[in-house]
Amino acid sequence: MIELSGLRRYTIGEATVRLEADIKFTDMNETAPAETMYFEIDKEFGGMFVCDTYDPFVLTALYLAMYHKTDLRIHGNISKKFYKNIKWYIQKILCDFSEVFSPVDVIVDGFAPTEATGFLTGTGISCGVDSLSTIYDRFVKEDDPDYKINALFMFNCGSHGDFGKPATQEVFISRIMRSNAIAEELGLLLIVVDTNLHQFRYEKEKDTLLFLSIYSCVLSMQNGIRRYYISGACSYKGIKEFGDNDKHHADLAVACDSYLIPLIKTERTELIIDGCQYRRVDKIKNIADWDIAQKYLNVCLIQKGADSTNCGDCPKCARTLLTLDILGKLDNFAKIFDVEKWRSKSFYYKSFTISNADKEIFFHENVELAAEYNFPMPTRRDCYTLDKQVMIIEDE
Repeated sequence: MIELSGLRRYTIGEATVRLEADIKFTDMNETAPAETMYFEIDKEFGGMFVCDTYDPFVLTALYLAMYHKTDLRIHGNISKKFYKNIKWYIQKILCDFSEVFSPVDVIVDGFAPTEATGFLTGTGISCGVDSLSTIYDRFVKEDDPDYKINALFMFNCGSHGDFGKPATQEVFISRIMRSNAIAEELGLLLIVVDTNLHQFRYEKEKDTLLFLSIYSCVLSMQNGIRRYYISGACSYKGIKEFGDNDKHHADLAVACDSYLIPLIKTERTELIIDGCQYRRVDKIKNIADWDIAQKYLNVCLIQKGADSTNCGDCPKCARTLLTLDILGKLDNFAKIFDVEKWRSKSFYYKSFTISNADKEIFFHENVELAAEYNFPMPTRRDCYTLDKQVMIIEDE
């Protein structure tokens, strides 16, 4: 059995507030990766942390319990709505997504208070296409104050690297600097949360815990957050056509975001999946004329500290550049991409896109967009790639 206990919130030094719970593996062949799970935030925002419910720790503990096929015992309360969704729906989704998970019993002492006190409507900021599109729609274009973003968030829960490594902290700090520049230009709060949830992940389902950890960070701040937008990676149509794990090697976000995230809610805080109404190429079109995106868009897999430029060669850079090329918006992004370098080598990537359009959703979307804009692309009949070399096969 896996047990959670000892929920507490306290101040560390003069600057940081920690929300913490103990975790224990009981009558199991292995011990927990750590004895505690925690979230940390600047003291200014410490009151946002909830200390009357174990909600923030439940998804990671559930991940561990389902992975080890053992029950989860929570020595305290969780939100009733969240508990019911875990019991009836969320476990089934995780089991269908990956065969490493098995359903377990979740035992709690009772249920948390339901009164909502939060006033923030937030979203995460990564400076990627998904997050910038959400910020543009839900802040720049949104008029309804109940749904308009008034805060941005950054979580150190696995997307910046492995737990405890100096390089992870360097990447995290560099991304904070870039995100803070955007927040200042938009006049929004930037709230940063550190956590050790990614200390508990297993390699086989490493990415699954990353997404669960993001949702957990939101649930840790139920005293402050009323509504939170999760930027979806894939369109509804793309999920339908490519979301099957065997077909697409899908991660949890691509496969399940559209129906999992609406279940991760409590009486106090609502998570909303945003962006599935768009293809990725449409999100790029959405922000292509926005000055913030033109200065700060960063899709690059190569980390370069505070440098906001993109390498232009990695897979994410290349697919973004192709979309901008099709849209005729390359020059808008000349400050953060080497567009002339792209133009000189784009034929290979166009060919690679054509050859993989039936296998990967983002290749497929670029091919669709090219057809919509009558943008010239290589054809399957005469264009093949082999070890990054383009081969032209001419008819006899």
